[in-house]
Amino acid sequence: MLSFPDGEFNCTSGECLHARHTCDFKEHFENCSEEEFCGSCDFEHHTCGWKDTSDPSYSWRWQMANISSVPGQDHTTGSSWGHVMHIDGKQEGSFLASANLEYSVEKQAALGCQISFWYHMYIDMSPLPSHFKVKMVRGTDEKDLLDISKSKTNGWENATVFIGNQLGGYKLLFSFSPSFMARSDVMLDDISFENCREGDIPAGSDQLSCDFEKDTCSWYHDYSAHLLWKRSKEKFNEDPSQNGYYMIITATPNINTSSAARLISFPRPAGHVICVSFRYHIFGSSIGSLMFIAKRSGEPEAVVWMRSGTQGNKWRFADLTFISAKPIQFIIEAVVGGKQGSIAIDDIIVSSTGNGSCPPERECTFQGSLCGLLPQPSSNFTWSRITGMSQPANSSGPATDHTLGTQQGYYLSAQLWRQPVGSKGAIMTAVMEPTPPDGECLMFWYYMEGSGVGELSVYLQTPNTHRDPIQLWNRSGDQGKHWRHGRVTLFSPGASYQVIFEAVVGDGLSRDISIDDLTVLNNACAPPGFCDFEMDFCGWVNSPPAESGVAWDWLSGGSKGNLVPRRDHSTGTSLGHFAFFVSSTSNTEDIARLESETMAAVDRACLEFWHYARGWLTNRPSYVTLTVFLNETTGLRSVWNTSGYMNDTWIKDRVDYSSSGPHQIVLQASCPGSKDGSFALDDIHVIRGKSCHDITLITTPNPATMTTSASASAMDCSFEQGFCSWGQGDSGDFTWALSSGLQVIQPWDGPQYDHTVGNNKGFFIMVHGSGSEDNQRAVISVPVINLTAHICVGFWYYMLGPSVSTLDLLVKTKSSEVLVWTRQGTQNPEWMNAQVTISMNNTIELMFIGHRNTNSQGFIAIDDIIVREGVCSIQNVCGFDSSLCGFENDVSHRGRWVRKRATKHHMDHTYGTENGFYMAVKISTSTQTEVAQLLTPQLTSAAEMCVRFWYWLPAVFSNSIAVHVLKNEEPGDVLWQRSGVPSTGWEVAEVTVSSPAKFHVAFKADYVPGTNTTVKLDDISLRDGACSPLGSCDFESGQCSWVNIHKENGHDWVLANGGYQGPPTDHTTQSPEGWFLLSSARHQNHSSLAQVVSEWIQLTEFPSCLTLWYHMDSSDSGTLRVYLRTGPTKEELMFHSNSSEHEWSRFSQSVERTSPFQVLIEAETNNKGFIAIDDISLTSGLCQVNGTSLGFGGCSFENDSCGWEDVSAGQFQWARGRNTSESAGPSVDHTLGTELGWYIAVESDQGAQMSPAALQSPTMKQASATCTLHFYYNMYGEGTEKLNVLVKEGSRTTTLWWLSGNNGDLWQHGEVMIGRIPQDFTVLFESSRTFSSPGHIAIDDINFTNCILPEPQPLCPESMFICNNSVCVEHTQVCDFSDDCGDWSDENNCDSDVDTPGAEWMHCRGQEAWPNHGPPRDHTHNSAAGHYIIPGTLSKKAQVSETLSKTLLPSTNCTI
Repeated sequence: MLSFPDGEFNCTSGECLHARHTCDFKEHFENCSEEEFCGSCDFEHHTCGWKDTSDPSYSWRWQMANISSVPGQDHTTGSSWGHVMHIDGKQEGSFLASANLEYSVEKQAALGCQISFWYHMYIDMSPLPSHFKVKMVRGTDEKDLLDISKSKTNGWENATVFIGNQLGGYKLLFSFSPSFMARSDVMLDDISFENCREGDIPAGSDQLSCDFEKDTCSWYHDYSAHLLWKRSKEKFNEDPSQNGYYMIITATPNINTSSAARLISFPRPAGHVICVSFRYHIFGSSIGSLMFIAKRSGEPEAVVWMRSGTQGNKWRFADLTFISAKPIQFIIEAVVGGKQGSIAIDDIIVSSTGNGSCPPERECTFQGSLCGLLPQPSSNFTWSRITGMSQPANSSGPATDHTLGTQQGYYLSAQLWRQPVGSKGAIMTAVMEPTPPDGECLMFWYYMEGSGVGELSVYLQTPNTHRDPIQLWNRSGDQGKHWRHGRVTLFSPGASYQVIFEAVVGDGLSRDISIDDLTVLNNACAPPGFCDFEMDFCGWVNSPPAESGVAWDWLSGGSKGNLVPRRDHSTGTSLGHFAFFVSSTSNTEDIARLESETMAAVDRACLEFWHYARGWLTNRPSYVTLTVFLNETTGLRSVWNTSGYMNDTWIKDRVDYSSSGPHQIVLQASCPGSKDGSFALDDIHVIRGKSCHDITLITTPNPATMTTSASASAMDCSFEQGFCSWGQGDSGDFTWALSSGLQVIQPWDGPQYDHTVGNNKGFFIMVHGSGSEDNQRAVISVPVINLTAHICVGFWYYMLGPSVSTLDLLVKTKSSEVLVWTRQGTQNPEWMNAQVTISMNNTIELMFIGHRNTNSQGFIAIDDIIVREGVCSIQNVCGFDSSLCGFENDVSHRGRWVRKRATKHHMDHTYGTENGFYMAVKISTSTQTEVAQLLTPQLTSAAEMCVRFWYWLPAVFSNSIAVHVLKNEEPGDVLWQRSGVPSTGWEVAEVTVSSPAKFHVAFKADYVPGTNTTVKLDDISLRDGACSPLGSCDFESGQCSWVNIHKENGHDWVLANGGYQGPPTDHTTQSPEGWFLLSSARHQNHSSLAQVVSEWIQLTEFPSCLTLWYHMDSSDSGTLRVYLRTGPTKEELMFHSNSSEHEWSRFSQSVERTSPFQVLIEAETNNKGFIAIDDISLTSGLCQVNGTSLGFGGCSFENDSCGWEDVSAGQFQWARGRNTSESAGPSVDHTLGTELGWYIAVESDQGAQMSPAALQSPTMKQASATCTLHFYYNMYGEGTEKLNVLVKEGSRTTTLWWLSGNNGDLWQHGEVMIGRIPQDFTVLFESSRTFSSPGHIAIDDINFTNCILPEPQPLCPESMFICNNSVCVEHTQVCDFSDDCGDWSDENNCDSDVDTPGAEWMHCRGQEAWPNHGPPRDHTHNSAAGHYIIPGTLSKKAQVSETLSKTLLPSTNCTI
């Protein structure tokens, strides 16, 4: 009989095991049963350490499975003799009783530890659910890990609960609480602790790429740390502002600053190149560090990447490369480090290749490699990748790198201490692609300490300058004990190039030169000393004095703190950044110093910057003093100081200075002890070579330059004098007709005016009507004589009708005929311009061919053909046919967009032929997915703009394209995205963009390895103002983004207005001049389909309401169908109708689809009637039965906002207030004229968009022609910008009234003629202002007068006109182009034709001419879509524009 010492466990194999090793999730000896009583249990012999701790009246019991007939067997053996833990439903416990089965866990488990178990439940006749829970109990803290609520199971069911590496000292509890008056039988079997031993690796633990939308993927919480990362999508001021989930920790005053949270992966296998990228967001006035840590097998943890302190209120990107001969584990650790702020991570991507390489790191940190840098063959020595720990005593190199700020961080060292004085060491980049026309900016950090350290230069080398590279940048001598910021513009648009870093050895005893953190950005670098703080501190560094120093912080207006400015100066928004100093609470003086890069001697220079001082008092000098020093070889020299003035505005400062040698500018903020205050800096400029007096505040515009047009060609023709040199082709079946608008009777017979002179007497050529057989051609051609290989053919075309065939432009050479441009089907009802570049030799003839078929109806017309040598110039739309139009690739991504010629399988969109070009993602040999990002030229407008483009998504499921704004090299939120269903052809999309600062619009797509087709882009254009809402259109300005689908033997939806083969009026304006889409197949002898489809729609608000208005001639008109389309063949019928009772009828349906879709509208018509649609809209919220008000919503704001609603989305908002400071609103209202009265005023907001504050009225019914809006406004201060009044009808918004500038601190009356509105509408007050100076914008006492439509009368006086609806109006109101009756009957039979023989007047829409050339709305329709005429260009004194009426017959009482 063996005996064992006390406290040791007896293994069946005979070994002795100390008790402290029992139940520690480790197998110490083979055949040792020390884990038998440690939780994992099949209950066949005992309960394995699980104890029932219930009340005896209702408890768990260890029993055989045959205790009940259901399930009648255990899970382990599948027999009735197996054992289980059981709760007998016949027990009579109290109402609140629960049965508890408990196990104590004393030791820490492994990272992926979980508990699995099998259970059976049967609950008889209870309307309420029972709860079977797994809990973790630590002391008095109880946490639910799993809650199962159901009435019964289908046999034995399995469940798993994650535990992780929790520290020991807790209990696991199976707890069951029955529902009231229910009999509940519960069984438990086969409890198993899984993956709890050190070295256990859970299945699926390699899923490290994670966007955190569902869970944390294969990243495991480290429960032994003091904090846990939180998965969140909340939006706080200091938190990330993107959509979706991310992981975050938040610093608060009650959390220990040393607390850390860790996410840990399981080891990745050795022998692979591992590519890691992620996004991070570190922001706050007092926040710690984020670290990416690698742990190789058998080695300690090593920090490979770290960022400390605020990185601005923006998401940033990091990418890393790992090559390891050992298994490697990753850890993401965040240390709180402060009392205010947050650290977040998102979008982790981890991939590995056996022998490949990662995409180039956007920022070369040297942590994992040399980033492709190579030794220069002709240099004396090369550079080495080292850490601060490896520096010898005779080196003046840095003790820490710039990336991590630690001794373990890597950087590139020239190791000059090893080399003789005067020798040169150089390292260079791999060959890089040519730069864009504006160049690129190379940014880097360098370290040069000591007077004899040597010299550092940066060169650019091209194939042409290989022997004599161009020096771009140079520094020599002591640059201080700091990593310094360097930047240099790389300009080589015509040739590939390499960048060379060259170090020349100095004569110092200890010497070295180092570089770190290289990155290349689009566009040229900013000049020395410049900083707007939007990306970082630029080249400025903190250099606080040792005895009393504090650091300048880098914050934005979204930062917390009472003394933080709510707006920066650069952007005027809370999104913008600035440098910030705030005094501490100590009794000693606080001093912060911001130090510029070293600049060369200068005779005169002007330092310009903006400052913002704040304190607890206002309108007085600040306690903080800003002093400007020059740091020269003789030491610091003060040149200027100010205490600032605390008035909640940004103040401009200018300082003249000069320096006879190399120098730095030092900006010092100081505050005496026990005093409070803050001081912010923004937009620092150093203007060299000028004094501040020389700098003019107003930039003189460049003189206008006259563009000389190319000489006329013999092939040009306006058709005013016939066909010119063009002749009818012999190969045609019929001929082109020379015609004018005078010959046009019906709208589909031809244009009512030509393009050249713009009236019905001008000539054009045309084909129209149907043919005697299909595929008939009319050919007109001209010989091409003495032109170069590149020519531009410009012309205007007009194609309209339900069954218009095709217009082609062909080029005939000596050997073939080539189709170079084509259009099919109906287009917008206007003359449209085409510019076609033809690049081919031996061109002998140009041909236009018009086609028609037996069922054609409509016309094709051409006018003003111009042929010029050379490629076509860039139009308003960039089709990439002649150039890139200033677009460029984002150099921070490896993928590239390239300009490609079309093929017969992929025609371009601009020309519709193989002759055109488009942009496509370049096909690469890489084995890694490559991101390609195409950037527009830089945009500067802060107002909203609409980007329209055509794209083609190939049939590869993983392909996608997205659009976002790129500002300061940082991408904004995705504004539009398309993936999944491939395109069947070119598709259109529109995106509204805006930004408070200069920005690019970025088109982002991926190249997926192994694919032979990629995303394509064409015909990109921008226009002022926001796009129409997705899917919405009133058709007053065209078809928006609705596109006809051409069907064989079908017809097109045609843009039409009242009176011809359709309804007499549209729905939008209720007038014959208003536009709608019309389906008419009266010309056909069979049933015919017309289909029109929206762009792809991704709802962001659920539900949304789809509305459209339709009009059908009769029950014989056919059928209207509306589909929800999710693919080429996936259509869900939403609505169909065969009648609208001869009036405009409404269809509305709520849509809650989360996946992208299109709306497809189909008309199946015959030759007996028509179907028309108008005013399609997609709005947020459920469809309302009746959401309009009979009244007109005035408001004095004394009690509430009367239904007026702030609908702002940007940096401003309307807020009801009273008696506020002058920066928020006036001191008295208008209604009462006292401090107690209320009004509504513009305040700052934290929105992410650059759009004005918007105050919207309740929805009102149609208004009369005399409807007038009255209100009072108070616009005061230099910071007030503008106040607009707009009316919104459906998806269209029209400006009615506008005012800008300082109008004094007093209430003034505003009056706006609303005019006739024939449908439901709202009124909006829109305003924007700056916060750089005191001021406010407020409105009060809104009132509507004379807005109700006149009522029908039983009898009208003889002196008045009787309307068709029995309304009485004055005769002076008849034929005044104003719908005074309410049914337009007072405007019928009015003669209003005019003639314009000289085309001296221009035909304009308000939305096109406003604000430079005409009013924002016309008089006829009271809409931005309505037309009027304005004088043509008057360039000479006494020049006249005139318009003539047609010849008038003798008459009496004629009125104009």
